[in-house]
Amino acid sequence: MLLEDEVALLRKLPLLSRVDPARLKLLCFASGRESFAPGEILFREGEPSSGAYVILSGSVDVFRSEADRHTVKTGSEVEVAIVGQSSMLNDTPRHATVTALSDVEVLRINSSCFMQLMTSCCKSSEGVIRSLGAQLGKNPGQQ
Repeated sequence: MLLEDEVALLRKLPLLSRVDPARLKLLCFASGRESFAPGEILFREGEPSSGAYVILSGSVDVFRSEADRHTVKTGSEVEVAIVGQSSMLNDTPRHATVTALSDVEVLRINSSCFMQLMTSCCKSSEGVIRSLGAQLGKNPGQQ
């Protein structure tokens, strides 16, 4: 996948939809590609967060000990998805365990790279804050 393709995928995420494409290129360049086989764990609930995972292909199972299990699918019929972003943004332990249900390819966004991007560009930070505000407005129970 080309860098431009990765940027286009990141722009589909509500969290990053308002970030300048040049900044997203830097974020993609600093992020790592990882693959997971079915049954492999991307991360476990309670672990420290080191970043978020943009699911480029495949599907994952998201399980929280006190909440219901749900599946996040991506691919040609479903929009790109991100898991682990709230722990990355809050610098808190993981809120869920995420396991690959199929072969999964991800772009791993490092927390420190993401925060450097946000602190180096007020416009990008504003875009992320506005996106988060819109998400909270849609899900008032998460406030």
